[in-house]
Amino acid sequence: MAPPGEGRDAALLPEFPRGPLDTYRARASFSWKELALFAEGEDMLRFKKTIFSALENDPLFARSPGAHLSLEKYRELNFLRCKRIFEYDFLSVGDMFENPLKVSTLTQCLGMYDWSLAAKYLLHTLVFGSAVFSSGSERHFAYIQKIFSMEIFGCFALTELSHGSNAKAIRTTAHYNPATEEFIIHSPDFEAAKFWIGNMGKTATHAVVFAQLYVPGGQCHGLHPFIIQIRDPKTLLPMPGVMVGDIGKKLGLNGLDNGFAVFHKVRVPRQSLLNRMGDVTPEGTYVSPFKDARQRLGASLGSLSWGRVAIMGMAVANLKLAVSIAVRFSATRRQFGPTEDEEIPVLEYQTQQWRLLPYLAAAYALEHFSKSLFLDLVEFQRGLAAGDRSARQAELGREIHALASAGKSLASWTAQQGIQECREACGGHGYLAVNRLGVLRDDNDPNSTYEGDNNVLLQQTSNYLLGLLACRVQDGACFRSPLKSVDFLDSYPGILDQRFEVSSVADCVDSAVTLAAYKWLVCYLLRETHEKLNQEKRSGSDDFEARNNCQVFHGRPLALAFMELTVLQRFHEHVHRPCVPPSLRAVLGRLSALYALWSLNRHAALLYRAERRRSCPGGRDRASR
Repeated sequence: MAPPGEGRDAALLPEFPRGPLDTYRARASFSWKELALFAEGEDMLRFKKTIFSALENDPLFARSPGAHLSLEKYRELNFLRCKRIFEYDFLSVGDMFENPLKVSTLTQCLGMYDWSLAAKYLLHTLVFGSAVFSSGSERHFAYIQKIFSMEIFGCFALTELSHGSNAKAIRTTAHYNPATEEFIIHSPDFEAAKFWIGNMGKTATHAVVFAQLYVPGGQCHGLHPFIIQIRDPKTLLPMPGVMVGDIGKKLGLNGLDNGFAVFHKVRVPRQSLLNRMGDVTPEGTYVSPFKDARQRLGASLGSLSWGRVAIMGMAVANLKLAVSIAVRFSATRRQFGPTEDEEIPVLEYQTQQWRLLPYLAAAYALEHFSKSLFLDLVEFQRGLAAGDRSARQAELGREIHALASAGKSLASWTAQQGIQECREACGGHGYLAVNRLGVLRDDNDPNSTYEGDNNVLLQQTSNYLLGLLACRVQDGACFRSPLKSVDFLDSYPGILDQRFEVSSVADCVDSAVTLAAYKWLVCYLLRETHEKLNQEKRSGSDDFEARNNCQVFHGRPLALAFMELTVLQRFHEHVHRPCVPPSLRAVLGRLSALYALWSLNRHAALLYRAERRRSCPGGRDRASR
């Protein structure tokens, strides 16, 4: 009998053509079709096939071998392709907000073709569109249909030339004038120009612009989003008072037009304020459902979590492509062998397996995490749309922010390192442009930077954990979170008393063993970071200086270890569910164990140091000195 899925739909999962990989495929201990159905689901596989079939049969998406388009031609072609994607109607308006996995799947499919196309589509629909939907009210929902008809084309304008990660210091202003019921949007100088904004360079007609909101009397209520027309949709000429343009060629993603905008006393109606988080009455009175300005800012910047979670999916897609290329090449490339007459595939060499297979495991673990976090974010956004102001909703937002910040860092760095390893593992042939590894590397590289520099984002996660510990120390509060990512910390004193008891390598081939080690490591790093922070404060450092002095050797490894543990925890639970087909349990369990051990091995020096400090009398005090 054929394994489940083999005979279900030959058109959905056709057999591979015969070729040099047949030998390895015949030796597989599981059905690749069954694994594909388990990992993707039949509906998503059909959706992928629909997308790829459309692209394959459309001359607009045909590749031109050896053709080198100019920057202008590439961007023009990319816009036409983006327009064609809307004509195919792969997603409805309802899908955008009700079927997040379909959105993620379409983005990854477009990215596998060209990330400039995927980014252009994603920025217009998910980032710009979700900002309007989640930050606006009913008066703004008319824009949503215009987004999908491409009557307007959008971008998300937060970053300025001199401010990116420090969003609270954004300097674009919005002064309200009750006499005309208008806001006056103004850039005080060129350093306050909106900069690096995707789609703004050539094609965006509208932008969600973040500005400091001032009411009559000069009181500033902080950063708020406005929807502003920046170009005429028919002529693409700038609107009065708006200076807008392209920032030029980049290291990659050159089909995407990143741009800048300077606003010179641009008047927009009061209704341009996306007012879910805060509003201004016609008379100029500021009103908000949030009493805490920090909570309001966090809610209004919720769109950044969409971007960060989307970047995780983009990075994973790049890693999957690179690993597929390198593993298949390694299975066919032959070098050396036991005799002069017999060469063997380089995949048989331990070094090649050591280089590539951990990234294969990472691709599975990180993909599952990015999909699951995407669903968590949808739950959070639905709560916002329903007006949920509960303590759980606020805590869910903080937890998702912490996970998206470190998750984006971990995924983009893992892809960056993995693509480079795959390039080198393919030897000289890996340097050929035709294999796409160079393009993947260049297009993936900005994932480490935009929507927040990775090292800066890790501080968000470590600060979240330190804040929870501070509440426990001061108030005796329990470690609890809606997604349960920190619940294990409630037992952290007891966890720190545990010792690693495994006596053989065979005992480690279960990710549950490594999970226990990871929990110990996170507890240890949390305690050490907390104590280092207090030590800095006792020595006279203010809060800013104390946190700055704790980042490199404490906060950063804490955030990364916590993120790796969270990814592993979710993947471990996923592959050990009762619904996992029996024939897949062994291979999925090995993938989970491989990712766990490979990730934990990166912390080997830290684990040895921690054990030495615990074992040596007085070692802890000497080390702190």
